[in-house]
Formats: sequence, structure tokens, C-alpha cells
Amino acid sequence: MEAVFIGIDFAWRSERNLSGGAVLRGDRESAQLIEVSASLASCSAVLAYIEKHAAATTVVAIDAPLIITNQEGQRHCETLIGRCYGARHGSCHTSNLSLYPQATSVGLASKLKSRGFRHAPGLTHPENERVMLEVYPHPALIELFHLPSILKYKKGRVATRRSGQQELQQWLRKLSLSSPPLECTPRLSDFLDTGTNSLRGSALKANEDALDAIVCAYIAYYYWFWGARGTHTFGDVDSGYIIVPTAPGAPSGEVRRTDAKATPESCQPPVAST
Repeated sequence: MEAVFIGIDFAWRSERNLSGGAVLRGDRESAQLIEVSASLASCSAVLAYIEKHAAATTVVAIDAPLIITNQEGQRHCETLIGRCYGARHGSCHTSNLSLYPQATSVGLASKLKSRGFRHAPGLTHPENERVMLEVYPHPALIELFHLPSILKYKKGRVATRRSGQQELQQWLRKLSLSSPPLECTPRLSDFLDTGTNSLRGSALKANEDALDAIVCAYIAYYYWFWGARGTHTFGDVDSGYIIVPTAPGAPSGEVRRTDAKATPESCQPPVAST
């Protein structure tokens, strides 16, 4: 059965910033990139993007807090992520109601829920379902590619970001060897061939957002393929959650995990009912 997997790198802190979106379509054999965008200008544009591509079976992975109930401090899922991945620079930003009393990402989740989307925790397998899940690319990439630390493609000097994005593009090519595989179709290959050395300013940020959206879309596919048995749910639907892929099946690479203490297995996060 073919399904649709949508990744959203949501600019939830300010609607003045653009959001990224990516759409995969696939089945149990493989998935292909259908579209990628870095020009979604509002929450309404993101919602329209999702509705445009959604099918009977659709999984939407969103890099933004979908549930915020704590008045102060961090959400519990953010604390757990920090414990597991902080040593590898994969901690989360803090979100709470004091900082973000009307977070647009929570509003997006509410709008998706009214359109039949359900939060992923608690679902055995999302067949003939419309599902949303909160994700965070940094720990996902650590797990997918067995990295000793995050890829530094978001912050820092322009040269560092350019180099980090180029490295991420190379890693994303390896998803064709993963389980499940993301085919390196001409559309995906053309995007991953983007040279970053000349990018700066808004163009560099747009490339980052598009890359994040593809990562999120692949996590959606990964969740659909493996289900709860191949992912860890940090937190829960009451206080907020983040889903991280952890099943075997990532492509082998030159860089392997070196810090066993930081694995989700040793962190033992509370897992939502499956």
C-alpha cells in the first residue's frame, strides 16, 4: 500500500521566517522524493501544503513542539533528549507556556487534529491513518548514521554551515542503502548536488530548511515502516513527546557511534504504549 510522508521544518518561533517542506511517496519497498520547498511563508501555508499532498495514509513529521503544557522550564521530553544526546551536542531548545503562550506549532497540531490527524504515540501501525509526530533532526541523524556527534550545519560561521550542509547532503545519499530505502532518484540527486560553497544569507538558510524537511520526511517514512518497535518515544502525549528512530538498518559509514553511554537504550526513556 502506497503512503505519503511529509516533513515540515516549521518556523514556529516567528512567522516572519519561512518553513521547509518535503514530500515522499512510497511503500514497503522504497520511497521517492516528490517535492521539496523552503518557501512556506506561514502556518496557513504549511497547513495547505500538507492538505495538498495528504492521502488516506499520511504521516507528517514536524520539527517543532506540538504539545506544550508546562508553565516554566523544559518539557520532560526535552530533558530526556538532553540526557541522552547532550554530550553529543544534541540537546533541545526549551519550550514552555511562559516563553510561548500561543505557539504556532501547537496551533498547527490542533488544526491537523481537526482534520483527522492523530498523534503517533499509542498507534500500533499507521495504516489507513493520518498521523502526526514531533521529531528533532539532530538525535535522529545521530541514530540513523551512527554519528559520534551532531552534524554542524545549522549554526556557527558561514564556512562551518556550508561544510555541514554539504556533509549532510552526502549522508542523505546513503539513505538509499537504509532500511527502508529512500531512492536516489534524479529529483533527489539534483537537490543533493547543490553546491554550498557559494551559498550565503537567505540562500544558505533555505538549503538548511529544505535539508531538514527531507530528514523529517524520512523520519515519517521510517516511523511508518518500523512502527513503535523501531523508534523511541521520549515523553508522552500529555506533556509532549519527541520520536527518534533507533532500529537497525542504517547504512554503514566511516563514522560509527563511539559513546555507548549516550544511546537511547542506556537512557531508557519512557516509551508510550504501543
